[in-house]
Amino acid sequence: MLPGNLDQHFLQHLLIVGLGAARTVPLVWSIPAFGGPSLPAQIRLVLGIALSALCFPMLSAHPPAGGVLVWTLLAGREVAVGTVMGFVCSCAFRAAEAAGQLTDILRGANLAEAISPAGEPRSSPLGVVTLLLFIVVFHEIGGVGTVVLALARSYEAIPLTPQIPFRESTHTMAILTIIASGKLIETAIGLCAPVVVALLLADIVLGVLGRAAPQIPLYFVGMPLKALLGVGAVLVGLATLDVAMQHTFQEFLGIFQAAARLGR
Repeated sequence: MLPGNLDQHFLQHLLIVGLGAARTVPLVWSIPAFGGPSLPAQIRLVLGIALSALCFPMLSAHPPAGGVLVWTLLAGREVAVGTVMGFVCSCAFRAAEAAGQLTDILRGANLAEAISPAGEPRSSPLGVVTLLLFIVVFHEIGGVGTVVLALARSYEAIPLTPQIPFRESTHTMAILTIIASGKLIETAIGLCAPVVVALLLADIVLGVLGRAAPQIPLYFVGMPLKALLGVGAVLVGLATLDVAMQHTFQEFLGIFQAAARLGR
């Protein structure tokens, strides 16, 4: 048995870590690099609590004071902040996955679905490949450390105190969500742009060939050729795609760091 004062301090520290987990759990839940839906919910919950415990020095610097109502409101705000930060960071992964799905649609293979180990339950083949490639890039450039550092700074910007203006934070969160959503669409189109150009040229060539030799069944010839061309364009540009994904992550990281400074 611990003495009464030590037991009280331990309980207070436990509550602070739990309140901090209201921000970290939605963040871990949203980022596919931390396991995604394929990882059991219990493990993701433990990872979120572990991140909160890792940030305990920042959490305990401004311990919240108040009754149950204050703690409940703070927990709701922490969930909102963590959700926005997780959404902004996950947009980079979703942009890479969307680029692969757009490629499959353009090459006529959008009906071929496969089980995705890190994304949604079902996804297109190239969507799975590009998502996994982006996860590799994320770990390659130290994405986990960057996310943890930004998370720690977010507790400095928005400590566990009820004095942070809610109206300004809500407005900033809405703006960041809109920016991240627009950036997701822009990035997805940009990542699959080389394949779009290659398939457009293929359509032009097939159109000219159809005019020159109408007896050729272009539909049955063009579909497999376009499917192979799409995969070939991705494989040929794999090194360039890796660099583009690193640049993409840096751009989304800037938005993520802005989300980490919501209170300033």
